[in-house]
Amino acid sequence: MCGRPWILDHQGMPRRLPLLIAAGLLAMAVAAIAPRPAAAAAPPPRTALLYRINQARIAHGLAPVRPSLELQKVAAHHSEDMMVRDYFAHTSPTGSNVASRIVNSGFVAGYAWLGGETLAWGNGSLATPLATVHAWLQSPEHRAIMLSPRFHWVGIGRTCGNYRGRPSTCVWTADWVRRW
Repeated sequence: MCGRPWILDHQGMPRRLPLLIAAGLLAMAVAAIAPRPAAAAAPPPRTALLYRINQARIAHGLAPVRPSLELQKVAAHHSEDMMVRDYFAHTSPTGSNVASRIVNSGFVAGYAWLGGETLAWGNGSLATPLATVHAWLQSPEHRAIMLSPRFHWVGIGRTCGNYRGRPSTCVWTADWVRRW
């Protein structure tokens, strides 16, 4: 027998047994009051859209795109601008367009580059990352951008609110870039 020999008390019961029972009860009590990890929270919408975009790209044999903070900032600003000024277009009422926004982001400074942009808006279930990617895949122009092997970077913006008279509506902008 390995370990220490059992020592019997005057009733023939091993002395270690009460200690083992007490230790087991203590362990169960500690486990009952110990904090448990929270259920995994849903990722932020921009992260979820990037995930869905990359799922579609990988399913079509393409490399995933990487997020860019600089592109995210200009995409978010464009989504906010469309919401506030109540328009839906690649060119804003002030004349800002995808090329000027990408250049002004600083992301392509010192590089040759190629860019593109996809836009979407919807409310309810049509505002989700899954529905947005599905809609882009159904549109030949958006599909060509999203599934282009030329793009390596993306910045995603999303703004939600009252848009075109519809409450709880989200406006998405994705700015796509390849730089070399």
